[in-house]
Amino acid sequence: MNRQLCDVLVDPMDGGTLTIETSDEGSIVETGRLLGRRRSYPIVKGIPRLVLTEDAGQSQTQESFGFKWQQVSSYDSPKMRGAAARWLIDRYGFTSPQAMEQYLSAKGRVLDAGCGSAFSSSLWLSPAWAGEMWVGADISEAIDVAQQRLAHLPHVHFVQADVLQLPFAPGSFDAIFSEGVLHHTPSTERAFKALVPLLRPGGELMVYIYRKKSPAREFTDDSVRAQIAGLPPAEAWEMMRPLTRLGQALAELHVEVEVPEDVTLLGIPKGRYDVQRLIYWHFAKLFWNDQYSFDENLHVNFDWYHPRYAHRHDEAELRTWCADSSLEVIHFDAQESGFTVRAVRA
Repeated sequence: MNRQLCDVLVDPMDGGTLTIETSDEGSIVETGRLLGRRRSYPIVKGIPRLVLTEDAGQSQTQESFGFKWQQVSSYDSPKMRGAAARWLIDRYGFTSPQAMEQYLSAKGRVLDAGCGSAFSSSLWLSPAWAGEMWVGADISEAIDVAQQRLAHLPHVHFVQADVLQLPFAPGSFDAIFSEGVLHHTPSTERAFKALVPLLRPGGELMVYIYRKKSPAREFTDDSVRAQIAGLPPAEAWEMMRPLTRLGQALAELHVEVEVPEDVTLLGIPKGRYDVQRLIYWHFAKLFWNDQYSFDENLHVNFDWYHPRYAHRHDEAELRTWCADSSLEVIHFDAQESGFTVRAVRA
């Protein structure tokens, strides 16, 4: 932990001042404690640990994502990183990872709220990062993977904390990036609105949230999740193998079907579909991409089904949250998978 991080840290319990107790000298603290008025928080492996949540669903999410992001071989190939980078950069309205990095460098202080292993930030963050401070915060032990991934970069900091109880002073950040995280909390709306006070006036919120799917897909998703969310992550991971193999088998058919007219009752627009994609979008998430390894495809399915919280929303909800929070939407991207928004605090 760099002592510079104390410029923005507060006690997540009451917003009070935190002081460092450590025998480490110099600017970097590897072990010690942060002392608040009513409790203390350990600093372990150079990361302050400030998770307070007692919500059982949040604890399950913490365990699920801690497991998932430590399966490094299942999501970090060049092909997967390349595809993920193109998808992310396009959704946020940038022309390249370098353009996104330059834009956020000019913002100064950036928070990645729910950074996981910092996979998403690593798609645009490089040694050229010129911002004042990038802070990654995550509820799970994936924060240790994030530190291993990005610790060599300048001005980066890591905190283990809950998005709903982040330990940062109001107005600490010029931009907050939260990619596919808020819907994994007890309340997407509450998590969204909890981030806004951490922005300075004129600061920018950049988030991606899941979109509601067709009714049959919604039913199937909830049914599968109900069966596996209570399982240990490793057991749930194994249960995703047959589901992933079915996605593979369907994709390998290379068969298309014509839906002659809108099927309003099932939420299926007319058009020509690959059979695997028709089932994927409208009946069950059986993800498969031939460019990825089996475990990378399995990782995508596990990511969707195992976390207990995985809320889906419509566009009107997200725009209402922005209006309620005095956020001006400057960029909005709608895809079948979800919504990406950039909005500026008035």
